[in-house]
Amino acid sequence: MPQRPSNREMKALYHLGEANVLGPDDFKDIGEKVFAGMLRKKWVEEVEPGKFRTTEKGRVTHDEEVWFAGRSKR
Repeated sequence: MPQRPSNREMKALYHLGEANVLGPDDFKDIGEKVFAGMLRKKWVEEVEPGKFRTTEKGRVTHDEEVWFAGRSKR
């Protein structure tokens, strides 16, 4: 079963996407450790040094609430 993202990871995933390329410098409370953890879990991929975008596994869908792509709906 996929691991549930932390609040900080969810905040970053919420703002990232295929077109949005962001990094730790773009958030004041999300650091390199959070992005390194998401990279290790294959939720994001590094596009250029210090800049990331989500993978298919890390996408979120907006429909009244945010769903993590890797979680099953109950």
